[in-house]
Amino acid sequence: MSEDQEPGFLLRVISGPLAGQTARISGDRPLLVGRAPESDLSIASDGELSALHFSVEEIDGSYLLRDLGSRNGTQVNRERAREVSLRDGDEIRAGATLFAVVRREASGANGANGRCAPTRPAPPSRRSRRTAVVATGAPFTASARARLRQERSPLFAVLDAARDPRIRLLLVEAGEQSASLYTGFQGEILADVGPTLVHLPQGSGLLDALIDSGWGDSWGVFLTSNRSFGDVRKHLRRFLLVESGTGKQQYFRFYDPRVLRSFLPTCGPRKLEALFEEIESFAMEAEDPGKLLRFTAQGGKAIREESALEREG
Repeated sequence: MSEDQEPGFLLRVISGPLAGQTARISGDRPLLVGRAPESDLSIASDGELSALHFSVEEIDGSYLLRDLGSRNGTQVNRERAREVSLRDGDEIRAGATLFAVVRREASGANGANGRCAPTRPAPPSRRSRRTAVVATGAPFTASARARLRQERSPLFAVLDAARDPRIRLLLVEAGEQSASLYTGFQGEILADVGPTLVHLPQGSGLLDALIDSGWGDSWGVFLTSNRSFGDVRKHLRRFLLVESGTGKQQYFRFYDPRVLRSFLPTCGPRKLEALFEEIESFAMEAEDPGKLLRFTAQGGKAIREESALEREG
């Protein structure tokens, strides 16, 4: 099947400077929309668009729109959206341009069906599709900080920089060692909105800031490793793209706690061993922010530890 015949979604410009133009949303990297020439769909003449305004990426057969900290915001079906699952027929307004999501059908298309394939949360119902960025774990942040500070091995975090503009600000203010997991040209244009590795040394105030502001809101995952920063970054880069059950490469958001806590318990021994090759443990919020999850690998299985956090006050 040729690329043009593959099933999936298209992003079509309905009105604005590039009306009638379409862009295919592929599974190997996010589709970037904005004024910058580096965008996949560049609309330089729309002065109300930000340089990188929003992205759409395919994750295990679903399509996720993410506002990239744009100046004027992004609307999906006339509702302000920061992160939302898209469906056929949805309308997206960014700047002075209106887009439509259009499904492209193809006969015989099959979805990914492989064991240990990356998973993502089920798309929310239409009533609750707008995502509000509100830290829901505030009563438990002191306890979460204390648990993470008990780790004996060096502590790192992989943060989803596009999840909230405060993440980038906190990284700049703290000055801890950090780097995007992307490299080269893609790393340059996605540095402020892509997955970012950061070292959290003992006594780092950045750990407090990340927990206080983002616990319960899926800002990222924590991990421990005795390897160097460069080695950890090189290792994690191997998992940005993985092969689905159909042999197609797809973007793997392992740094999203909602994805990783579902993925690890289903993972087979070989892939689990590869993931933990340079990593001792992963830690993250549970679906209930009053609990902390910690995963290690032992005997080809993911060992899940769940700790109840103490409520403040």
